[in-house]
Formats: sequence, C-alpha cells, structure tokens
Amino acid sequence: MLKIFSGGRLSEVETRPLVGFSFTPVLLVKKLFLIASGMVAVLLGSVRGEAIELDPLDFRLADRSTQRTSPMPKPKASVELSFDLPNPALRPKMPRQIAQPQPLGKAVAPRTAQSAIATLFDGGSDSLVAKTVGHAEGTRTAAGGRTRAYYGHIDPGNGVWNLGSFSYQHCYRQCTPEEADDRQLQRLRNQSKIIQQKAADYGMQLSLEEKLNGIDLANQAPLAALDQGGYVDHLNVAFQRGLFGSDAVLWARTYSFINPKTQTWDAPGLGNTFDRISSDQERRRDAIAYALKVHQQQIKEQQ
Repeated sequence: MLKIFSGGRLSEVETRPLVGFSFTPVLLVKKLFLIASGMVAVLLGSVRGEAIELDPLDFRLADRSTQRTSPMPKPKASVELSFDLPNPALRPKMPRQIAQPQPLGKAVAPRTAQSAIATLFDGGSDSLVAKTVGHAEGTRTAAGGRTRAYYGHIDPGNGVWNLGSFSYQHCYRQCTPEEADDRQLQRLRNQSKIIQQKAADYGMQLSLEEKLNGIDLANQAPLAALDQGGYVDHLNVAFQRGLFGSDAVLWARTYSFINPKTQTWDAPGLGNTFDRISSDQERRRDAIAYALKVHQQQIKEQQ
C-alpha cells in the first residue's frame, strides 16, 4: 500500500507487481511526478494562452502592455474628401498663360460671308475700301476726295515711290494712280477672302469695322494681317479677354506686329516699340471709322 496526499485528502493506493515488469515504489513516485508535471504544464499553457495575442499580419506576438500604454495613432487626413477651407496664403500661384484662340460664336456660311465682303470693293477707286483705307494712308479725304499724296509720294518708311489710294509700291512710276488702285484692289480682294476664312474657322462673324481694319492692315503689313498669329487670331483672343468693338480692333492690330516665331515686335518702320506701333494703329483705326461715318452719311443723303 502507498499513501498519497492529493486534493487535500490522504488516500491509500494499493500497489501490485506487474508481470514482466520490475516495479518499485520509488519508480511509481517518479511516474506520478512526471504525470503531475505534465498536467501543470498544460494548465499553465491554457492560462498563458489568455494573455497571448497573435498579429494576423505577420504572426508575431503582440505585447498587450505596449498596446495599452501607447497612444492611439491619429488618423491621417483624407485626400479624397475634406471639409476644411483651404488657406488662401498657401495656394500655389498659377503661372500666367496667354489665352489660346478658341472658336467663338456661330459659324458663318463661307459663301454668304465672301459675297458680303465682296460688296466692299464695288466701285473700284470709289469703293468703300478705297475711301477708308485711302483715308488711313493719307491719300484720300474722309469724303473720298484725292489728296496730293494720291498722285505719288515717297514712302517715309522705306523710301519707295507710292502711288494711288493704297500707296501702291510696285509700279515704279510706270502706271497711273487708277491703275495702281486696280492692281491693289485685286490683291486686297484675295487677301480679304483669307481674312474671312480665318474668321469662319473660329466661328466668328466680323463686323464692318473689323473687316475694314483687317483689309487696311493687310494693305499696310500683309504678314501682320494674314500670317499665323495675325489679325484674326489676336482679334479672337481680344474677344476672350472681354474686349469688343474698337477696343478689340486696336488690341488685335497692335499685337499682330509681334513676330510669332521670335515673340518680339516686328515693325522696323514704326521703331519696334509698343507706343509707336499702338499710336499708329489707333490713328489708322480712327481714320477708317471717320471715313466710314462720312460714307454712311453720304448714302443717307442720296436716298
């Protein structure tokens, strides 16, 4: 018999020898001790299991004491949605950009526009184009009369002999002022079609003032009127800037003298300065407006 104290009670265990096995009380005690130690290990493992937490991301043990004492991280501000008003002082300054030409208004039927502009050339040397452009050139009075310069003068810019209403420079004193007018009128007719087509491409319907100023600019400086980045392009930009009427015309005429390739003034006869170019274009614009007004009054008187 072997006495064992367990669970606060003393009990007796009968020991019986096993067949084929050498058994002693000391061996039994050792076996019971091993069994008890295993049970204690299991119990301790279950208790510790309550204090173990597995990190589902990397399967490492997490320290709960650290989690309790460390402050919770502040949530990051949402990029997608924010109800905070931005600080104006922190807004980035956007670079100034030149407005790109965009189509404005309704497209104009090319045939209708071309036929309308063609009437401006009716009458040859007595046409509205000859009177208004001639008055800007100083070869015609506001009422259409011929000045002394109409019959020939030296161009103050390049020293070439000018003749007729448009200060035509390609006769070399071998034609009459009327012949010079006929040649330049034909040239301006073709150039006016280009101006009208450019306007139609933008969906613009040019006013009478805008047409006459475009034709006058083509007579004075063809590239400024017809080249890329010329009169119609700048007129369209002027509209987008909120300029209209005479102001838009002056702005377009002036900035048409900027060379689109070099982005510098290209008017050597006007000193290549803004003040001189702008003053000259304003003078010509006003001369055309006055001659047009007189022409319209003459039509009313004839009716």
